[in-house]
Amino acid sequence: MTVIDSEKVCIFIPFAGGSGLSFETLRRAVGTCMPVMGVTYKGRYQKNVTQAPDTVDAMANEVITLIDSLGAREVIIFGYSLGAIVAYEVARRQHEFAPRLTRLVVAACRAPQLFNCAQVTLDDSEDVFVQTVSKFGAIPDFMLKHSAAKNRMLPSLIKDFQAAALYRHVPGDQLGVPMLVLGGREDPFAPVQDVMAWREHSHNFVRLAFFEGNHFFLTQHIPAITQMITEADSPATFLSVSSPYLDTSVRI
Repeated sequence: MTVIDSEKVCIFIPFAGGSGLSFETLRRAVGTCMPVMGVTYKGRYQKNVTQAPDTVDAMANEVITLIDSLGAREVIIFGYSLGAIVAYEVARRQHEFAPRLTRLVVAACRAPQLFNCAQVTLDDSEDVFVQTVSKFGAIPDFMLKHSAAKNRMLPSLIKDFQAAALYRHVPGDQLGVPMLVLGGREDPFAPVQDVMAWREHSHNFVRLAFFEGNHFFLTQHIPAITQMITEADSPATFLSVSSPYLDTSVRI
């Protein structure tokens, strides 16, 4: 068991098919301010993924077990794409773990009530699945361009998308934790106006920030995102956006 002797730790929850080693550059940057732990689900990158979590709730269970095992006093949770939905469900269950949740950061993901995987084909061949995932930029390009990486990742990626497809948001109380919501202005998988709908899920504090880029805009904006994750909260901020995926009737 890993025990972290720190006031605060940041937990990184990956995108579909990702692991605790994802976001290396961002993890290193945040790690200069506090300890960082990445989540790797059971069965990750194995040919036989029967032991891997097959629902968002099962993924959240693994994250909560990890948080409690660390022994930290406070925790920031960062979730990207599918990881954002898992992070949200973990935050809804914060009474189940000992550390105090001080911030929830969700990125590149529609709000839970709008979340869906309708753009990705799960019922056809693996080739069709990869083509649709590639089309919407739902996984990094390099993982599709290298056959060894693709073959290693594919079973876990499919399992994660199957879990994502089963997810249905259950309405409940708003979160009381400060929330930072990040999006890409050109992300067709998580359109700006659907990302903005995260505002409905916290009564405490919501900050919205949108960056140039598509689904993996994060890689282009490491310093700014690092600062947002690690800085102290300030009054709620709604940042102006311009995006081809934003309904012009929406005002923030």
